[in-house]
Amino acid sequence: MTSRERVLASLNHVEPDRVPLFAPNIINTREPYDAGLRRFLDSFDFDTFVHLGGILNRPDTQRELPDGTLEDGYGCRFRYMGVGLPYCIHSPLADARTVADVEAFDWPDPEAPGLIDPDLRERARRARDGRDGVITLNVAPIFHQYHYLRGFEQWMMDVRLNRAVHQAIAERIYHVNATLLSRLLEEVGETVDMVAGADDFGHSTAPYMAPEDFRTLVKPYYARLIGRVKTLCPHVKFYLHSHGQIMPLVGDLVDCGVDILNPVLPLDHMDPVRLKQEFGDVLCFHGGIDIERIVPFGTREEVCEHVKEVIDVLAPGGGYWLKLQAISPVVPAGNVTAAYELAREYGSYERR
Repeated sequence: MTSRERVLASLNHVEPDRVPLFAPNIINTREPYDAGLRRFLDSFDFDTFVHLGGILNRPDTQRELPDGTLEDGYGCRFRYMGVGLPYCIHSPLADARTVADVEAFDWPDPEAPGLIDPDLRERARRARDGRDGVITLNVAPIFHQYHYLRGFEQWMMDVRLNRAVHQAIAERIYHVNATLLSRLLEEVGETVDMVAGADDFGHSTAPYMAPEDFRTLVKPYYARLIGRVKTLCPHVKFYLHSHGQIMPLVGDLVDCGVDILNPVLPLDHMDPVRLKQEFGDVLCFHGGIDIERIVPFGTREEVCEHVKEVIDVLAPGGGYWLKLQAISPVVPAGNVTAAYELAREYGSYERR
């Protein structure tokens, strides 16, 4: 099968030739990566997404300033703290107290002319003709952007104490994101296979907020966003990245129309057996590998046994894409290569 055929078959809960295998995210650090691992990652036959982009000067894009900090189109400021993604160090709506304060903010205009890449249609056509991956549009986060604008602690305070402000900010971010995404879909929706969004809704032991608060303050925006996608393009699937122990919210995400859930990390207490039993007929799971304990600190044999166990649970009937969600130089190169080499062979549906 081609990569695109394989990934779409699994997404539609049909067993392909083998479990789709996606490359890990590479965490930026000051330490160098093993040269042999780099060669392996460059040469391995990974399955792929073809990200079309399409928005010029997207509001959430961070641009470096002369002092080394970064700033996005909302005025949020960021600084690298040594490892991984930059941290937000300035939240321009931190002091907002009323809905009027929110309305007075200088919000990006998603309907402005010149925001859509004029080459988008041609790039989409080439991607489809190339048949080399699942064609994907990205939509910016709603609630990550909220906590950048407001500060994470203030976001949590708003959830409990200032819901009018919460709604005003969320509505504004939603309008920006949904309008830009709609403009993209109107251009190339017939070519696109998937829309991908990202918002972390929990930490390693629980969601950030009570499920009833999630259903009141977060769920409606994703229901509207995904509903808009599927009204414009009924064939398009929706992919959601959300770290954290969000088991109490998975049913709500399915209600919203989420089709693919990532990263399903074991140390986030995301139970693969329960997920497959309860949602395996409607969700495709992407990830599933313990990249926090077993892959960085286990033996090669332990890594291989773990990968087999995950495949045995999540792969039957399709609906599973394997990925080591993220790696850094502290992860033994041999464990990464062993995981993928084992998965390529053991994940064959003919073998099963």
